[in-house]
Amino acid sequence: MDEKEASCCTIDYQHHKEIFESRRQVFLKNPEKAVTTHRAQIRLIQDHYKEARVPGGFTIACDEPVERGGSGKGPAPLRYLVSSVGL
Repeated sequence: MDEKEASCCTIDYQHHKEIFESRRQVFLKNPEKAVTTHRAQIRLIQDHYKEARVPGGFTIACDEPVERGGSGKGPAPLRYLVSSVGL
C-alpha cells in the first residue's frame, strides 16, 4: 500500500472513541435522548424510479434495472440494502 492509499484508508480510532464517549455521557445524563429517529420522504417518480429525501439535504435515487421493468437510472433497492449492511 502506497502513501496515498494509506492516507485515504485509515481510521482515526481516537477521534471515534472521543465522539462515542461524549455521546455516552450525554445519554447517561439524559437517557430519554438516547433514542434517535430516522426519517425519509419517498416519492415515486415514474414506474420503478423513486427518490428518497433524507435529513442533511441528500436525495437518493432508486430504480430497477431495465430487464426488471425499470429505467436503470439508479441502483436497485437490494443494492442499497447490501451496501448499508457493509457500511
